[in-house]
Amino acid sequence: MSVCQKCNKKCEEVTMDYEYQGMILRNVKALRCPDCKEELFTLEQYEAIRNRLRNVIQPLKLKRKISTAGKKPIVYLPDDVVKAINAKVGDEIDIYVEGKKIIIEKT
Repeated sequence: MSVCQKCNKKCEEVTMDYEYQGMILRNVKALRCPDCKEELFTLEQYEAIRNRLRNVIQPLKLKRKISTAGKKPIVYLPDDVVKAINAKVGDEIDIYVEGKKIIIEKT
């Protein structure tokens, strides 16, 4: 078992509800400190949560054509993509390539 970083007490395994982006997963296993009630997850518990979320959340995947502006190639970002990364006009982003994928991240 793990020890609480704040209280130095042995954490107990509990079953709880876990909220992620407004979605609630019921009966999630976690560790909780009996004193401060701090909750943490083992690697196995975290992976179980990720697997459950993967089954529920569909990744945002859209197709766009490359356009031109001033003889240069451009791609317009749909509102759903901009909202997903919580970006707005004027924000800086990083663009890089991984294999054949173009990755866009808000900085």
